[in-house]
Amino acid sequence: MIALALVVGACAGDSPGDTGRLCAGNLYDICHSEHDCLPANGDCHNFASAGFQVCSKGCTVGDDSTCGSTSDGQQATCVAPGVCTPPAANPCTPPR
Repeated sequence: MIALALVVGACAGDSPGDTGRLCAGNLYDICHSEHDCLPANGDCHNFASAGFQVCSKGCTVGDDSTCGSTSDGQQATCVAPGVCTPPAANPCTPPR
């Protein structure tokens, strides 16, 4: 019973949505649809293999300079088919 409580407790707070900052549609904020994203990053892209869906934008494959970084400074990369891909979502509470 104690081991179960430790496992459950260890997982608490792991979600990017636990920061208290509401996702505002900024680049790499969590989104449910393109309507959750600001026009400059209007692509709500599902990075299924990474386990998150965020506002992103198009880019030229191999040129990371236009992708910028996440709110905590992690550099995003431009990968095929030409979408900026962050290493993680911005820590924010997604829209409902």
